[in-house]
Amino acid sequence: MGRKSGTSNKSNYHYLVEEYEDFHKDKLLRKGYFKTQQDIGEFYGMNRAAIYHTMHNNTRRIKKYNFLNIEKLNPPLPIHEQVVIDYKKKHEQEIIESEESEESESWSE
Repeated sequence: MGRKSGTSNKSNYHYLVEEYEDFHKDKLLRKGYFKTQQDIGEFYGMNRAAIYHTMHNNTRRIKKYNFLNIEKLNPPLPIHEQVVIDYKKKHEQEIIESEESEESESWSE
C-alpha cells in the first residue's frame, strides 16, 4: 500500500544510525536520526545498496561500513514533540482560580 497523494514523510524520523569506533561495535561514537535513506547516503557517502545491506546486517557484502548500524524505526519517531492539552481540565482550573480570586477580594474589603 503506497502513501496517499499529497503527503510526505517530512514530519517523522524513519531511520536510526549508530556510528561505532570499529566493527566490533563496542564503543558508540554518535547516533543520529534520519528521515530518508537518501539523507543517510548523502551524510555518509553511501549508495542505496550499501544502506540496504548495512541495514540488514549483511556485513560480508559491504565491509567499508561495518562500523555503522542502521535501524528502521517502526513506528516512526516524530520530529516535533506533540503536546496534548486537555482544554476541559484547563477550563475547570481557570474557573476554580477565578472563584478563589473573587473570595480573596471579598475578604479584603
